[in-house]
Amino acid sequence: MKKIVQAAGLFFLISGFAASGQASAASSACSAYGSVQPGVNPSYQHLNCLVTAEALEKNIPPEVAKAVMTQESQTWKQFDASGNAIISPDGGIGLMQLTNQPQFDEERLKTDLLYNIESGITVLDQMYSRSVPKIAGAGRDVIENWYFPVMAYNGIKPVNSPVQKETGLRNRAAYQEQVFAKLEQFSYVNDTELAEFPFQSSDFQYDPASSENIVFTRMSYSLTDQTHRTVYQWKAGDRAVTTGSPNLRKTPGGEKMVVIPENTVLTITGPFQFNENNAAIEQFVWYPVKSASGQAGFVSSAYLEKTDKPAVQFTDVPPRYGFYQDIMALTSQGIINGYKDGSFRPDAQVTRGQAAAMMVRALALPLNGMSEIKAAQHYGVMSGYTNGEFYQERPVTRGQMAIIMTNAFKLTESAPISFRDVGRSMSAYESIQRVTAAGIAYGYSDNTFRPDQPVKRGEFSAFLNRALQ
Repeated sequence: MKKIVQAAGLFFLISGFAASGQASAASSACSAYGSVQPGVNPSYQHLNCLVTAEALEKNIPPEVAKAVMTQESQTWKQFDASGNAIISPDGGIGLMQLTNQPQFDEERLKTDLLYNIESGITVLDQMYSRSVPKIAGAGRDVIENWYFPVMAYNGIKPVNSPVQKETGLRNRAAYQEQVFAKLEQFSYVNDTELAEFPFQSSDFQYDPASSENIVFTRMSYSLTDQTHRTVYQWKAGDRAVTTGSPNLRKTPGGEKMVVIPENTVLTITGPFQFNENNAAIEQFVWYPVKSASGQAGFVSSAYLEKTDKPAVQFTDVPPRYGFYQDIMALTSQGIINGYKDGSFRPDAQVTRGQAAAMMVRALALPLNGMSEIKAAQHYGVMSGYTNGEFYQERPVTRGQMAIIMTNAFKLTESAPISFRDVGRSMSAYESIQRVTAAGIAYGYSDNTFRPDQPVKRGEFSAFLNRALQ
């Protein structure tokens, strides 16, 4: 970094900034890893704990603090092989690369790793209080709201302008842009992207050839993209939804037990923990969770977002049931529902009315005052019979299911089929080709497709969940 700045508990029971040799709050919170030794770099997960604890003490999203430290010290090391502080060519000291900081003891920044972390996070905290732009209505827990404080940590100089004055293009080389790219890389998975500001060149006044600070002409932004709140403030009883398909593990980072479908609602059962493998190079943490069916284990915070959706559990859908994952995924998204008696009835036949409702919800089709059946017809997902009736209580057959999926997802790719009970003259022939090509449905071992066989609720859940992937 090499900053130019102005001087100016959840899981951890943290007491404050250690200014004169007293036990550090972070070291107390991370005592399970042992004490920090002079001239020795702690394990990766020990450092993960130390930075997390200090960031929480300062009410800073730990994701932000870790990304800043990663930008400053790619390897997360304070000391070289000889036990001396790593100092950059322009004088940046240690993990947080503090430079020209009269408010801190320079020698201690070199020799005391904890003091170096605490000092850097103190500066980051001070930058949040500076007169820099913020997101309207957002607080300290919103990660994107730290964009300009992170910029100020390095310096609000022309080199860090969010927009290149000459071209009007986004300046991806700016310090804060690099930090946020690292935050996305190390604290999230599944291609999560942080919300971007609607910058314009006129928002920043500066001379590209000058070393004077940028003048901000716009101090408040409203973002249209979804912002992200820190995941480190959850407590037992909170609910989170999976953003990908993570493994449920027996211990933090340990043995895999089962894959949890995307969009599954889980209940947090306790405070987050760090990877039990101290050498694991990851910055996220692990939450103990419980699924709607009662499965318990740990899931990476990188796959979780807080939600108000209810967790679900069906009395007749155990985890060993063949379509369990599909039913849980769709139920968590509100696409399918169970019955008032707590059952799902996976072996019951799907009616045409139920199919219409599921498809409309899955595609998020606007009703505009229509019923779900009318909406399914209006948007071309399903059609009625030639006599004008819809027959909503009639069961959906496998052939009809193929037509519905083809219409709903606009399937065009066909696969050659040779099912002995599917002729070219059948109305569902091309649709069966297409759902087969898309991997939505398959035939049976006796080389039949059974197009006239009614579809069960469990089967339909599997077909629909595959189509949504």
